[in-house]
Amino acid sequence: MEVCFRQLDPYQITTYLQSLATGFHRFYDKHKVLGADKNLTLARIALINCLKIVFAGGLSLLGISRPEKM
Repeated sequence: MEVCFRQLDPYQITTYLQSLATGFHRFYDKHKVLGADKNLTLARIALINCLKIVFAGGLSLLGISRPEKM
């Protein structure tokens, strides 16, 4: 972040968000979020909520609006 701000270049933020989205897509494609194991389900929901916060922050830094629902 410091480098991006100092150089006024958002490239590293966009690269990070793209990499995070790719990793999340792989996770979501491979693992069932809602399942019989309540603790595992809650952990996966928590992970998704954390990702939501990171994506929202990253997009906000870039000045990009985000959809409320997908």
